[in-house]
Amino acid sequence: MIAQPCPNCGRTHDVGVYVTGQRMLCQCGIRFDVRRGDAVAAAAAAAMPYEARGGDTTVGPPRRGVASQAQQPVAADMVGATVLRGSHPDSGRGEAPLPPAGPHAEHPVELPGFELLRVIGRGGMGEVWLAQQQSLKRTVAVKLLPPRLAKDAEFVSRFEKEATALAALSHPNIIQIFDRGVAGEHYYFVMEYVEGRSLRDALGLSRLPFQQSLRIIRQVASAIEYAHDQGIIHRDLKPENILLDARGHVKVADFGLAGIRRPGSEQHLTATSVAMGTLNYMAPEQRRDAKNVDRRADLFSLGVMFYELLTGDVPVGRFRLPSERIEELDPRVDAVVERLLENEPEARYATAGEVCAALDPLIDSSSGTTPLPGNTPVPFRSSRTTRPTRGSLLSQRLDAGWTKVRKGVSVVGSLMLLGYAVRAFVGPVDLQVGDVTIGTSGITLKPDPKPWPANTDDELFVSSKLELLELPGSLSRLSMDFVPGTEELNAWSGQWKLKDGRLEVLQGGSDMGISDRFRPRTYVAQRYFSSNDFSAEVDMSVMPLGPEYPDEPDAQHFGELTFRIKDLQVSAFAIPGVGMRLSWRYLLEDGQEIVGNSAQDLENLTADEMPVPALGSFRVRLTMKRRKNGVMVEGFVNNRRFAYKMLPGLEDRVGKVALGCRNLACTFDKLSVQGLLVERPRNRPQQAVGAQE
Repeated sequence: MIAQPCPNCGRTHDVGVYVTGQRMLCQCGIRFDVRRGDAVAAAAAAAMPYEARGGDTTVGPPRRGVASQAQQPVAADMVGATVLRGSHPDSGRGEAPLPPAGPHAEHPVELPGFELLRVIGRGGMGEVWLAQQQSLKRTVAVKLLPPRLAKDAEFVSRFEKEATALAALSHPNIIQIFDRGVAGEHYYFVMEYVEGRSLRDALGLSRLPFQQSLRIIRQVASAIEYAHDQGIIHRDLKPENILLDARGHVKVADFGLAGIRRPGSEQHLTATSVAMGTLNYMAPEQRRDAKNVDRRADLFSLGVMFYELLTGDVPVGRFRLPSERIEELDPRVDAVVERLLENEPEARYATAGEVCAALDPLIDSSSGTTPLPGNTPVPFRSSRTTRPTRGSLLSQRLDAGWTKVRKGVSVVGSLMLLGYAVRAFVGPVDLQVGDVTIGTSGITLKPDPKPWPANTDDELFVSSKLELLELPGSLSRLSMDFVPGTEELNAWSGQWKLKDGRLEVLQGGSDMGISDRFRPRTYVAQRYFSSNDFSAEVDMSVMPLGPEYPDEPDAQHFGELTFRIKDLQVSAFAIPGVGMRLSWRYLLEDGQEIVGNSAQDLENLTADEMPVPALGSFRVRLTMKRRKNGVMVEGFVNNRRFAYKMLPGLEDRVGKVALGCRNLACTFDKLSVQGLLVERPRNRPQQAVGAQE
């Protein structure tokens, strides 16, 4: 008997009748590659550093973007095998999976506050148990480090590092940790339980639909981008570590090999010149030196998973591009895969956010979310908020407003018919119905006793400081305090005033005032910035106008930080009761208008809901950075990004900074703008500039 354990559950299989490279289906549901004894030497050679192998042995030139480890046939035999070389003085080989369930499976460890029910997974770092948290009566997953590994300081450090990494992350597509501790000889941590299966299990059943594959990779990219922003690199992305619920929503798990790169962190456990990860999913630089890899190593692993999702195979040797293998695939996906699988990190995408931006145009908003094969569809309830089934919340409010308009028209029509009937039978009289008078002169409405705040339509002058930064491109920083000074602001619709070091505004109604356009904003009058490198941030608060003003529940309500000029607008909106939104509108050179907002990304489940902070002021930031394919625009609230979009054709544009408020009482403080100052646009008369913005 030639035995090989399953890399997922540890179950032993007789592979004597198989050849190396064939895939075997385990009872746990995953398929794994058979590795016969004759492959051991080749596997050991693959685990050696590149230099020790004497260079690359691939015959023939590779395709663009081919993975260097995929060029070595042995890598196909190592799918699912997690490798850790050189990190322990007694080991020079990969970790063997834990053995199948032994007696302890029937006699679980006693953990205070938790009842362990059954083993649901095993791996090189321990067991995962299904458990119940007794205090809250909720189902959780508990990961245990076995006593034999708890005696090894290296494994304890890795185990605790995984808990530390998870505790630092709060993202809907990343497994959430609840607790950690030590019970006797057992180290453990408690995390959320995802009722579903791994991506590896799903791949073992059938090739997933194209749109579902796009959405899965998009969610994984969103998760690792958030982790990267927190200074954490996963370093072991593979289908086994991607969990999917019944509706196909992603949870990234297993941060046991994560590198934590936050300032002051002492969590770097990987020694120099150590390879760490899973061979077929490791970036070339990660195979040589895992300690010094950056976020682009995760992007390479993402590319391998993406290729496998699209084609059913990992990219081995001189692989063909996905659309060359699967005719029905959108050929635009090839460029994304090819760039992710570039050998040199500099040739890949710089961030996972750029990957998301590249995938967004490929995702069909009408395709919805597809249940996993073998699962019964269940109603989806988000862990954050219940999403509406028809359009975004903002769309629903607009629909509701239009419904009320139609009802109002119907009421007025009915009153007119009533007036005609009264005049026909009684004669010319005035009929009073509520605030409506129907008489000989027609229908008149009683004046509203609650007037809107008056418009400022004037200039305010505030204190400012302009400094030139010692950075490439001669960036400038403009800082404003809202106290009297010499910096000019153009204040339009609404009552804008300086009070207690802040800019305050009451805005309601749609009166255009002395302007020929309705503009519920205040502009920084004499400063123009380039869209190529721009960042503005301000403290903002948004509150209801109060009972002394008319109530318009279905009208627009928002606070705004915006980059604007004629025919161009990029805004970060705070919309009470709806959430934070990014919005854009501009013209391309051919006259085509580009209009959109991040609500569509929420509907497509490619972005996460970010509510408007409920209490006090909050920090809003809007950034634009020129990239190869356009300008990357990002919106942040309290240093957490809520939306981003790659906008093609927005390069080299010029705009002003403005603050907006609509049907609310808003305050603004500590406005700071950093960017490339440019001259006033000369393509229209100077006297028309202010009126057109």
